Formats: sequence, structure tokens, C-alpha cells
Amino acid sequence: MIDLKGKKVCLVVPCFNEEARLDLSEFAKYAGDGLYFLFVEDGSTDRTLEILEKNSGEHFLVFVLKSNLGKAEAVRQGMLHLKSLPIFKIMEWVGYWDADLATPIPELENYFKFKELFMPDADAVFGSRIIRLGSRIERKFSRHLTGRLFAIFAKILFELGTYDSQCGAKIFRKEMLDKAFGDKFISKWIFDIEIILRLRGSKIIECPLTQWKDVAGSKLMKPGNIVRVFTDLFRLWKHYPKKNG
Repeated sequence: MIDLKGKKVCLVVPCFNEEARLDLSEFAKYAGDGLYFLFVEDGSTDRTLEILEKNSGEHFLVFVLKSNLGKAEAVRQGMLHLKSLPIFKIMEWVGYWDADLATPIPELENYFKFKELFMPDADAVFGSRIIRLGSRIERKFSRHLTGRLFAIFAKILFELGTYDSQCGAKIFRKEMLDKAFGDKFISKWIFDIEIILRLRGSKIIECPLTQWKDVAGSKLMKPGNIVRVFTDLFRLWKHYPKKNG
């Protein structure tokens, strides 16, 4: 188990064809004592839905989308669905987490420790894959390089202070849910950036991860998608006014 300091947290976990990567036994180690998971089945064509339904329960909730909508919309629909559930009344924090557990669940405990030390009134805590002494960030050099180039472009376009916008492990005070997820995202590829733009004026802190592992199967930085990613950066630039972030 992990120590959430008495807080109630629900993590939305988008799932699309995760049969080979979804380790529900690892999720089960940490479910309970205030931590819930809402798995969003995003129109998979493998056995993902079957696996999820077999394991659903009080702390393992399943929400099924009728068709594949992509990660951004799956996360957003999961957040909006969470509002309709009875457990939402007791929730203090909501967030989303990658199904492949590239970010281990125990990092969530570190989020709250880090927040209490450096920004107790933070509205959101984002994981940040900073390679440093004492951390174990296992990331292919090509992905690290592409990620840094992306971060530089985002910083220039939006004057954002974030080091790692694309880490798939983020939590928010539940009061931030509508502001971050109420409207449909412009970009299905880099919705994390769009969330930061929507939350301008809110207090966000990045927590350096102690562990992160590059798991095979990521689609974002495949060669065929890179052009779409940078195209979407300019679409966001047109939509959101440039301000100090």
C-alpha cells in the first residue's frame, strides 16, 4: 500500500488494446485505502474489455466507450463520467495514469510529499522525467531527444515553464476537473499541453519522478505522428493567447 495522507484519489486509466501490457495485479496492490481506479475501455479490439470486466469491483471501476476515441478523449470522458459516480463526493483528487505503468503507482505518494514540501496549496501535480542522481529514468535516447525538442518548441510558442508536459501521470484537485476537462480538446496528440494552457492562473507543480520506464507501444513519437504533433502545436498557438506561464 501507499500513504496518501488520508486523501481520496481516483485515477483515470485509458485503455486501448492493452491486453499484453495491462498488469492488473500491480494496480491491485495499491487499490483501496483511498485509492480508486477508473479504467476507460476505448474501443479495444483485443481482450482488454474482457480482462477489465473480470476484475471490476469497488476500487476497480470500468467505463466502456462505444468506439475508439483516442487517449485525449478517453481521459476526458473518464473524468466527466467520474463526476456522475457516487464516489466523486468523497474524492479530493482526480488524475490520469498510463495503463502500461511506465510511471509506477508508488510515485503517487511522492507527489503528495513533494507538494506538501514545496507548494501545499497546489491545484495540480505533474510527474516530470528528469534524469538526475538518485533517479532511475529508463528512456530511449531518441525519445528523450525528441521530447526535449518538443519541449523547446512549446516553451517558445507558449512561454510555458514546464520541463516535461507529456508525462502520462498527472493529478488535480477535483475542483479543477471542469476547467481542465470540460471542453473537448483541440489536439488528441498533445492534450497535456492544452491542459496546462487551460489551467493558466492555477498553481501547478512538477514532481521529479524517482522511477520511469520506457514501455514499448507508445504511439506519440512514432515517425508518422511527429508531423501531426508539431502541426497541433501551431493549432494550439492560434487558439490560446500567448502569456507568461
